[in-house]
Amino acid sequence: MRGVLPVVLSVALVALAACSSSDPPHESNDAGVDHLGSVDPDVRVPPPDASMRLMPHAGVTLPAMQVGIIYVGDVADGGAPSEDALLSFLLASQYWRLLGEYGIGAAAVVGSARIPTAALLQPGDLDENGLVTVLVLQQRIAEALNGDDDSGAGVVSIPGAEAYVVLLPDGVNVALGQRGTYIYQTCIDETGYHGYDGFEPYMVLPPCPDGRSSYAAAHELTEMATDPHPFQGWASDSDIPVNGGEVADLCPQQIVEEGVIVTRLWSNQAGGCVPN
Repeated sequence: MRGVLPVVLSVALVALAACSSSDPPHESNDAGVDHLGSVDPDVRVPPPDASMRLMPHAGVTLPAMQVGIIYVGDVADGGAPSEDALLSFLLASQYWRLLGEYGIGAAAVVGSARIPTAALLQPGDLDENGLVTVLVLQQRIAEALNGDDDSGAGVVSIPGAEAYVVLLPDGVNVALGQRGTYIYQTCIDETGYHGYDGFEPYMVLPPCPDGRSSYAAAHELTEMATDPHPFQGWASDSDIPVNGGEVADLCPQQIVEEGVIVTRLWSNQAGGCVPN
């Protein structure tokens, strides 16, 4: 094996618009941070009143992020349609250049691959509701990319990629944690998240209209570049318990830029959210 997955696998959860019309038993704009598969989305503290809201921490970023896209499932069976053009556009846009103050420069999609659902998930990974836990999925992503034996060969190879976008097929969602009997999950409570599997940063977009939207993609791409190993890059410690604390978490408003809907981003230089 190329390495051993760490005991604590870091995942940053993002609160976006819910993908379901049913109301979860909490405010849908709550957010939380997950380290071991448990979310506490109801913690609230006043946000800091300071322009240097994001801090670099250990300085881990992807200054020239090279992205590989993994589509899980055939389109005919509910797999996500190609988002190559959208993701490439976002990474080359004027919007992306707003991250320059955090040391992020030109980024690109270097390739994509489509794999059967069975090539990612093993029998028993999904419960009767089509849910896989966030930590099991993280392990499966690492295995798919790096293998699970001494060969170090996974089922997906996208040369040049250093970070990955994983688009899940219809019927597969992620269990993000639990409060009492309520299970927080993608496409109801969250429409995207990103993490680090011990080898590479990755982001997951779930199978609902909001999860497959330009807004969700922009949110996760910007955070994966500025904080690829959650909370080792640019994040606001005071905001982590409130909304996730990353560059897009602090500005949940949507805005149309260059013809697509994106999330606004926190700017330390501007002391607020950009673009205006």
